[in-house]
Amino acid sequence: MTRKPLPYADLTLEEALVQFRAESGLTHKYDAMGAKAQMHFERHDIIHVLFGLTTNLRDEAQADGWTLMASDIGMQDIRTFMQLPEEKSVIKEVGWWALAKGFFASLPDYAAIAWRSRKMRKKWRWSDNAQYRQQQVSAIRDEFGIAHALAD
Repeated sequence: MTRKPLPYADLTLEEALVQFRAESGLTHKYDAMGAKAQMHFERHDIIHVLFGLTTNLRDEAQADGWTLMASDIGMQDIRTFMQLPEEKSVIKEVGWWALAKGFFASLPDYAAIAWRSRKMRKKWRWSDNAQYRQQQVSAIRDEFGIAHALAD
C-alpha cells in the first residue's frame, strides 16, 4: 500500500468532490441518481477523496476497508447502501466474480488498513460531516490523522 502524494490537499472538501467525480467520469451518473443514493454515494466518494483513492477495483476495495475501519459507519447505513437500486446496478455492472476477486486480492490491504486506521486521531464521521464541506482537505486530514495513518 505504498502511496503517492495525496491529491486534493489544497481544495475544500466540496471542490475535491466535484473534481473527483469529474476525473472519475462519475458526474453524469451521480446527477442521474435519486437523492438517497446521492447521499450515500457522496459519503463513499468522500472516503476516496480523504484517503487519496481512485475508482480502480483495488482502490474501491480499499475505500470499503477505510469506511469500515476508519469511519463511524453503522450496520444500518451499510444495509441501506446495499439495498439501493443504484448500488445493485453498480454490483451488476462490475460483476460478482470481479468483486470477489478484488476482495480476495485486497485481503492484505485490509490488514494494513486495520493497522493504519488505529493511527488516526478519531474516526471520520460517516453521516455527520456537513461542517467539513468548506474546509480544506489537508486540514481535515490533519484533524483526523489521516495523513499520519497513511504514512509508510
